[in-house]
Amino acid sequence: MKTYLPLFFIAGFILACNGQDATVSTTDTAHIEEPPSTGKVPVNTDTFSVGNKSFAIYPLEHSSFEKLGTMDYDSAEYSLLIDDKDRVKRVGDSLIFTLSNGKTTVLANNTKEENDQYSIFFYAGYLPAIHQYLAYGGYYESNDYLLINSDNGDITHVWGVPAISPDHKHIICASIDLVAGVNFNGFQLFSYRDNKLVPEGDVQFDKWGPGQMKWIDNKTIEAEYVVLDKDMNEVPKPVKLVMK
Repeated sequence: MKTYLPLFFIAGFILACNGQDATVSTTDTAHIEEPPSTGKVPVNTDTFSVGNKSFAIYPLEHSSFEKLGTMDYDSAEYSLLIDDKDRVKRVGDSLIFTLSNGKTTVLANNTKEENDQYSIFFYAGYLPAIHQYLAYGGYYESNDYLLINSDNGDITHVWGVPAISPDHKHIICASIDLVAGVNFNGFQLFSYRDNKLVPEGDVQFDKWGPGQMKWIDNKTIEAEYVVLDKDMNEVPKPVKLVMK
């Protein structure tokens, strides 16, 4: 089975967060009110909060992102497993992760029935800056990513591919779904300290979605501000998000 999905920028996650109750969810309350077909992002008209952090959106004249297609992790997994053969291997329907403490963590597919229990996992690489394996999870009507702590095996479900700040203290996981509504449309913010991912909160948007994202510095993120035109096509606009 081949599973396709948008590939956001990988720099160098919330359906479950290991019992962390401090996650704060919110929806944006200040939106750009101009029709999306104008393609304009007015200066500093949109702000939102995630946990105890606030973000302001500013337009950028140019984007540094290249246009990306789709990623087939079914095909890509083979070469990724070769690169990390000493730490990760596939045995049949299972991915086996070797941890630094000598133990292993297993992600096992469940593809026997197409219902809410359906799941299929593909290896998506290692993130050394935060000591996490990354896996893609495909489910009956949605998908997400999983971070597996390479030291203790803790698993964190995240909305999208992590973008890690230069100082490794903050991580953003973005997901866009402006049409189907089966996945989240927004992003999660984590802090990283003492080799732990700490959920700071998440935000979901109504009138736009986050495309590719990358940190410019420890407080500033370049992003794609994606809206739909009158024909329901996605139109990305370059912006920066300033975290305060």
